Amino acid sequence: MSHRRDLVLIRGAGLLGTAWGVVLLTRGRKVWAAVEDSLPGPVDEVAISLLGVRHLLQGAAQLSAPARFQRTFVAVDVIHAATMLALAAADRGRRRPALLSAGVAAASAVVTVAGRACR
Repeated sequence: MSHRRDLVLIRGAGLLGTAWGVVLLTRGRKVWAAVEDSLPGPVDEVAISLLGVRHLLQGAAQLSAPARFQRTFVAVDVIHAATMLALAAADRGRRRPALLSAGVAAASAVVTVAGRACR
């Protein structure tokens, strides 16, 4: 694949990350309720907002500078996925939202690695 196509993959991850961040910031309670069949508590709402900001900022960085911080993007996503898997294992009440969050982070990491591997 060409370098340009690699960057398209990473920008695609950035676009999706930005969109997911906006969803978490504007509809996070509804996403939680759809996944968990209950409303989030106050701590969960803060976590949802922080994750929304994290996805929004990382997505914006991937869109604006896709080649610059690829290793950092992957590291953040892998750490995020790992911590969400640990939360899912430790806290039954947050298992489904944590698994969803882990899946989103893992997918972002895979797409970014795919963009890097195509060089």
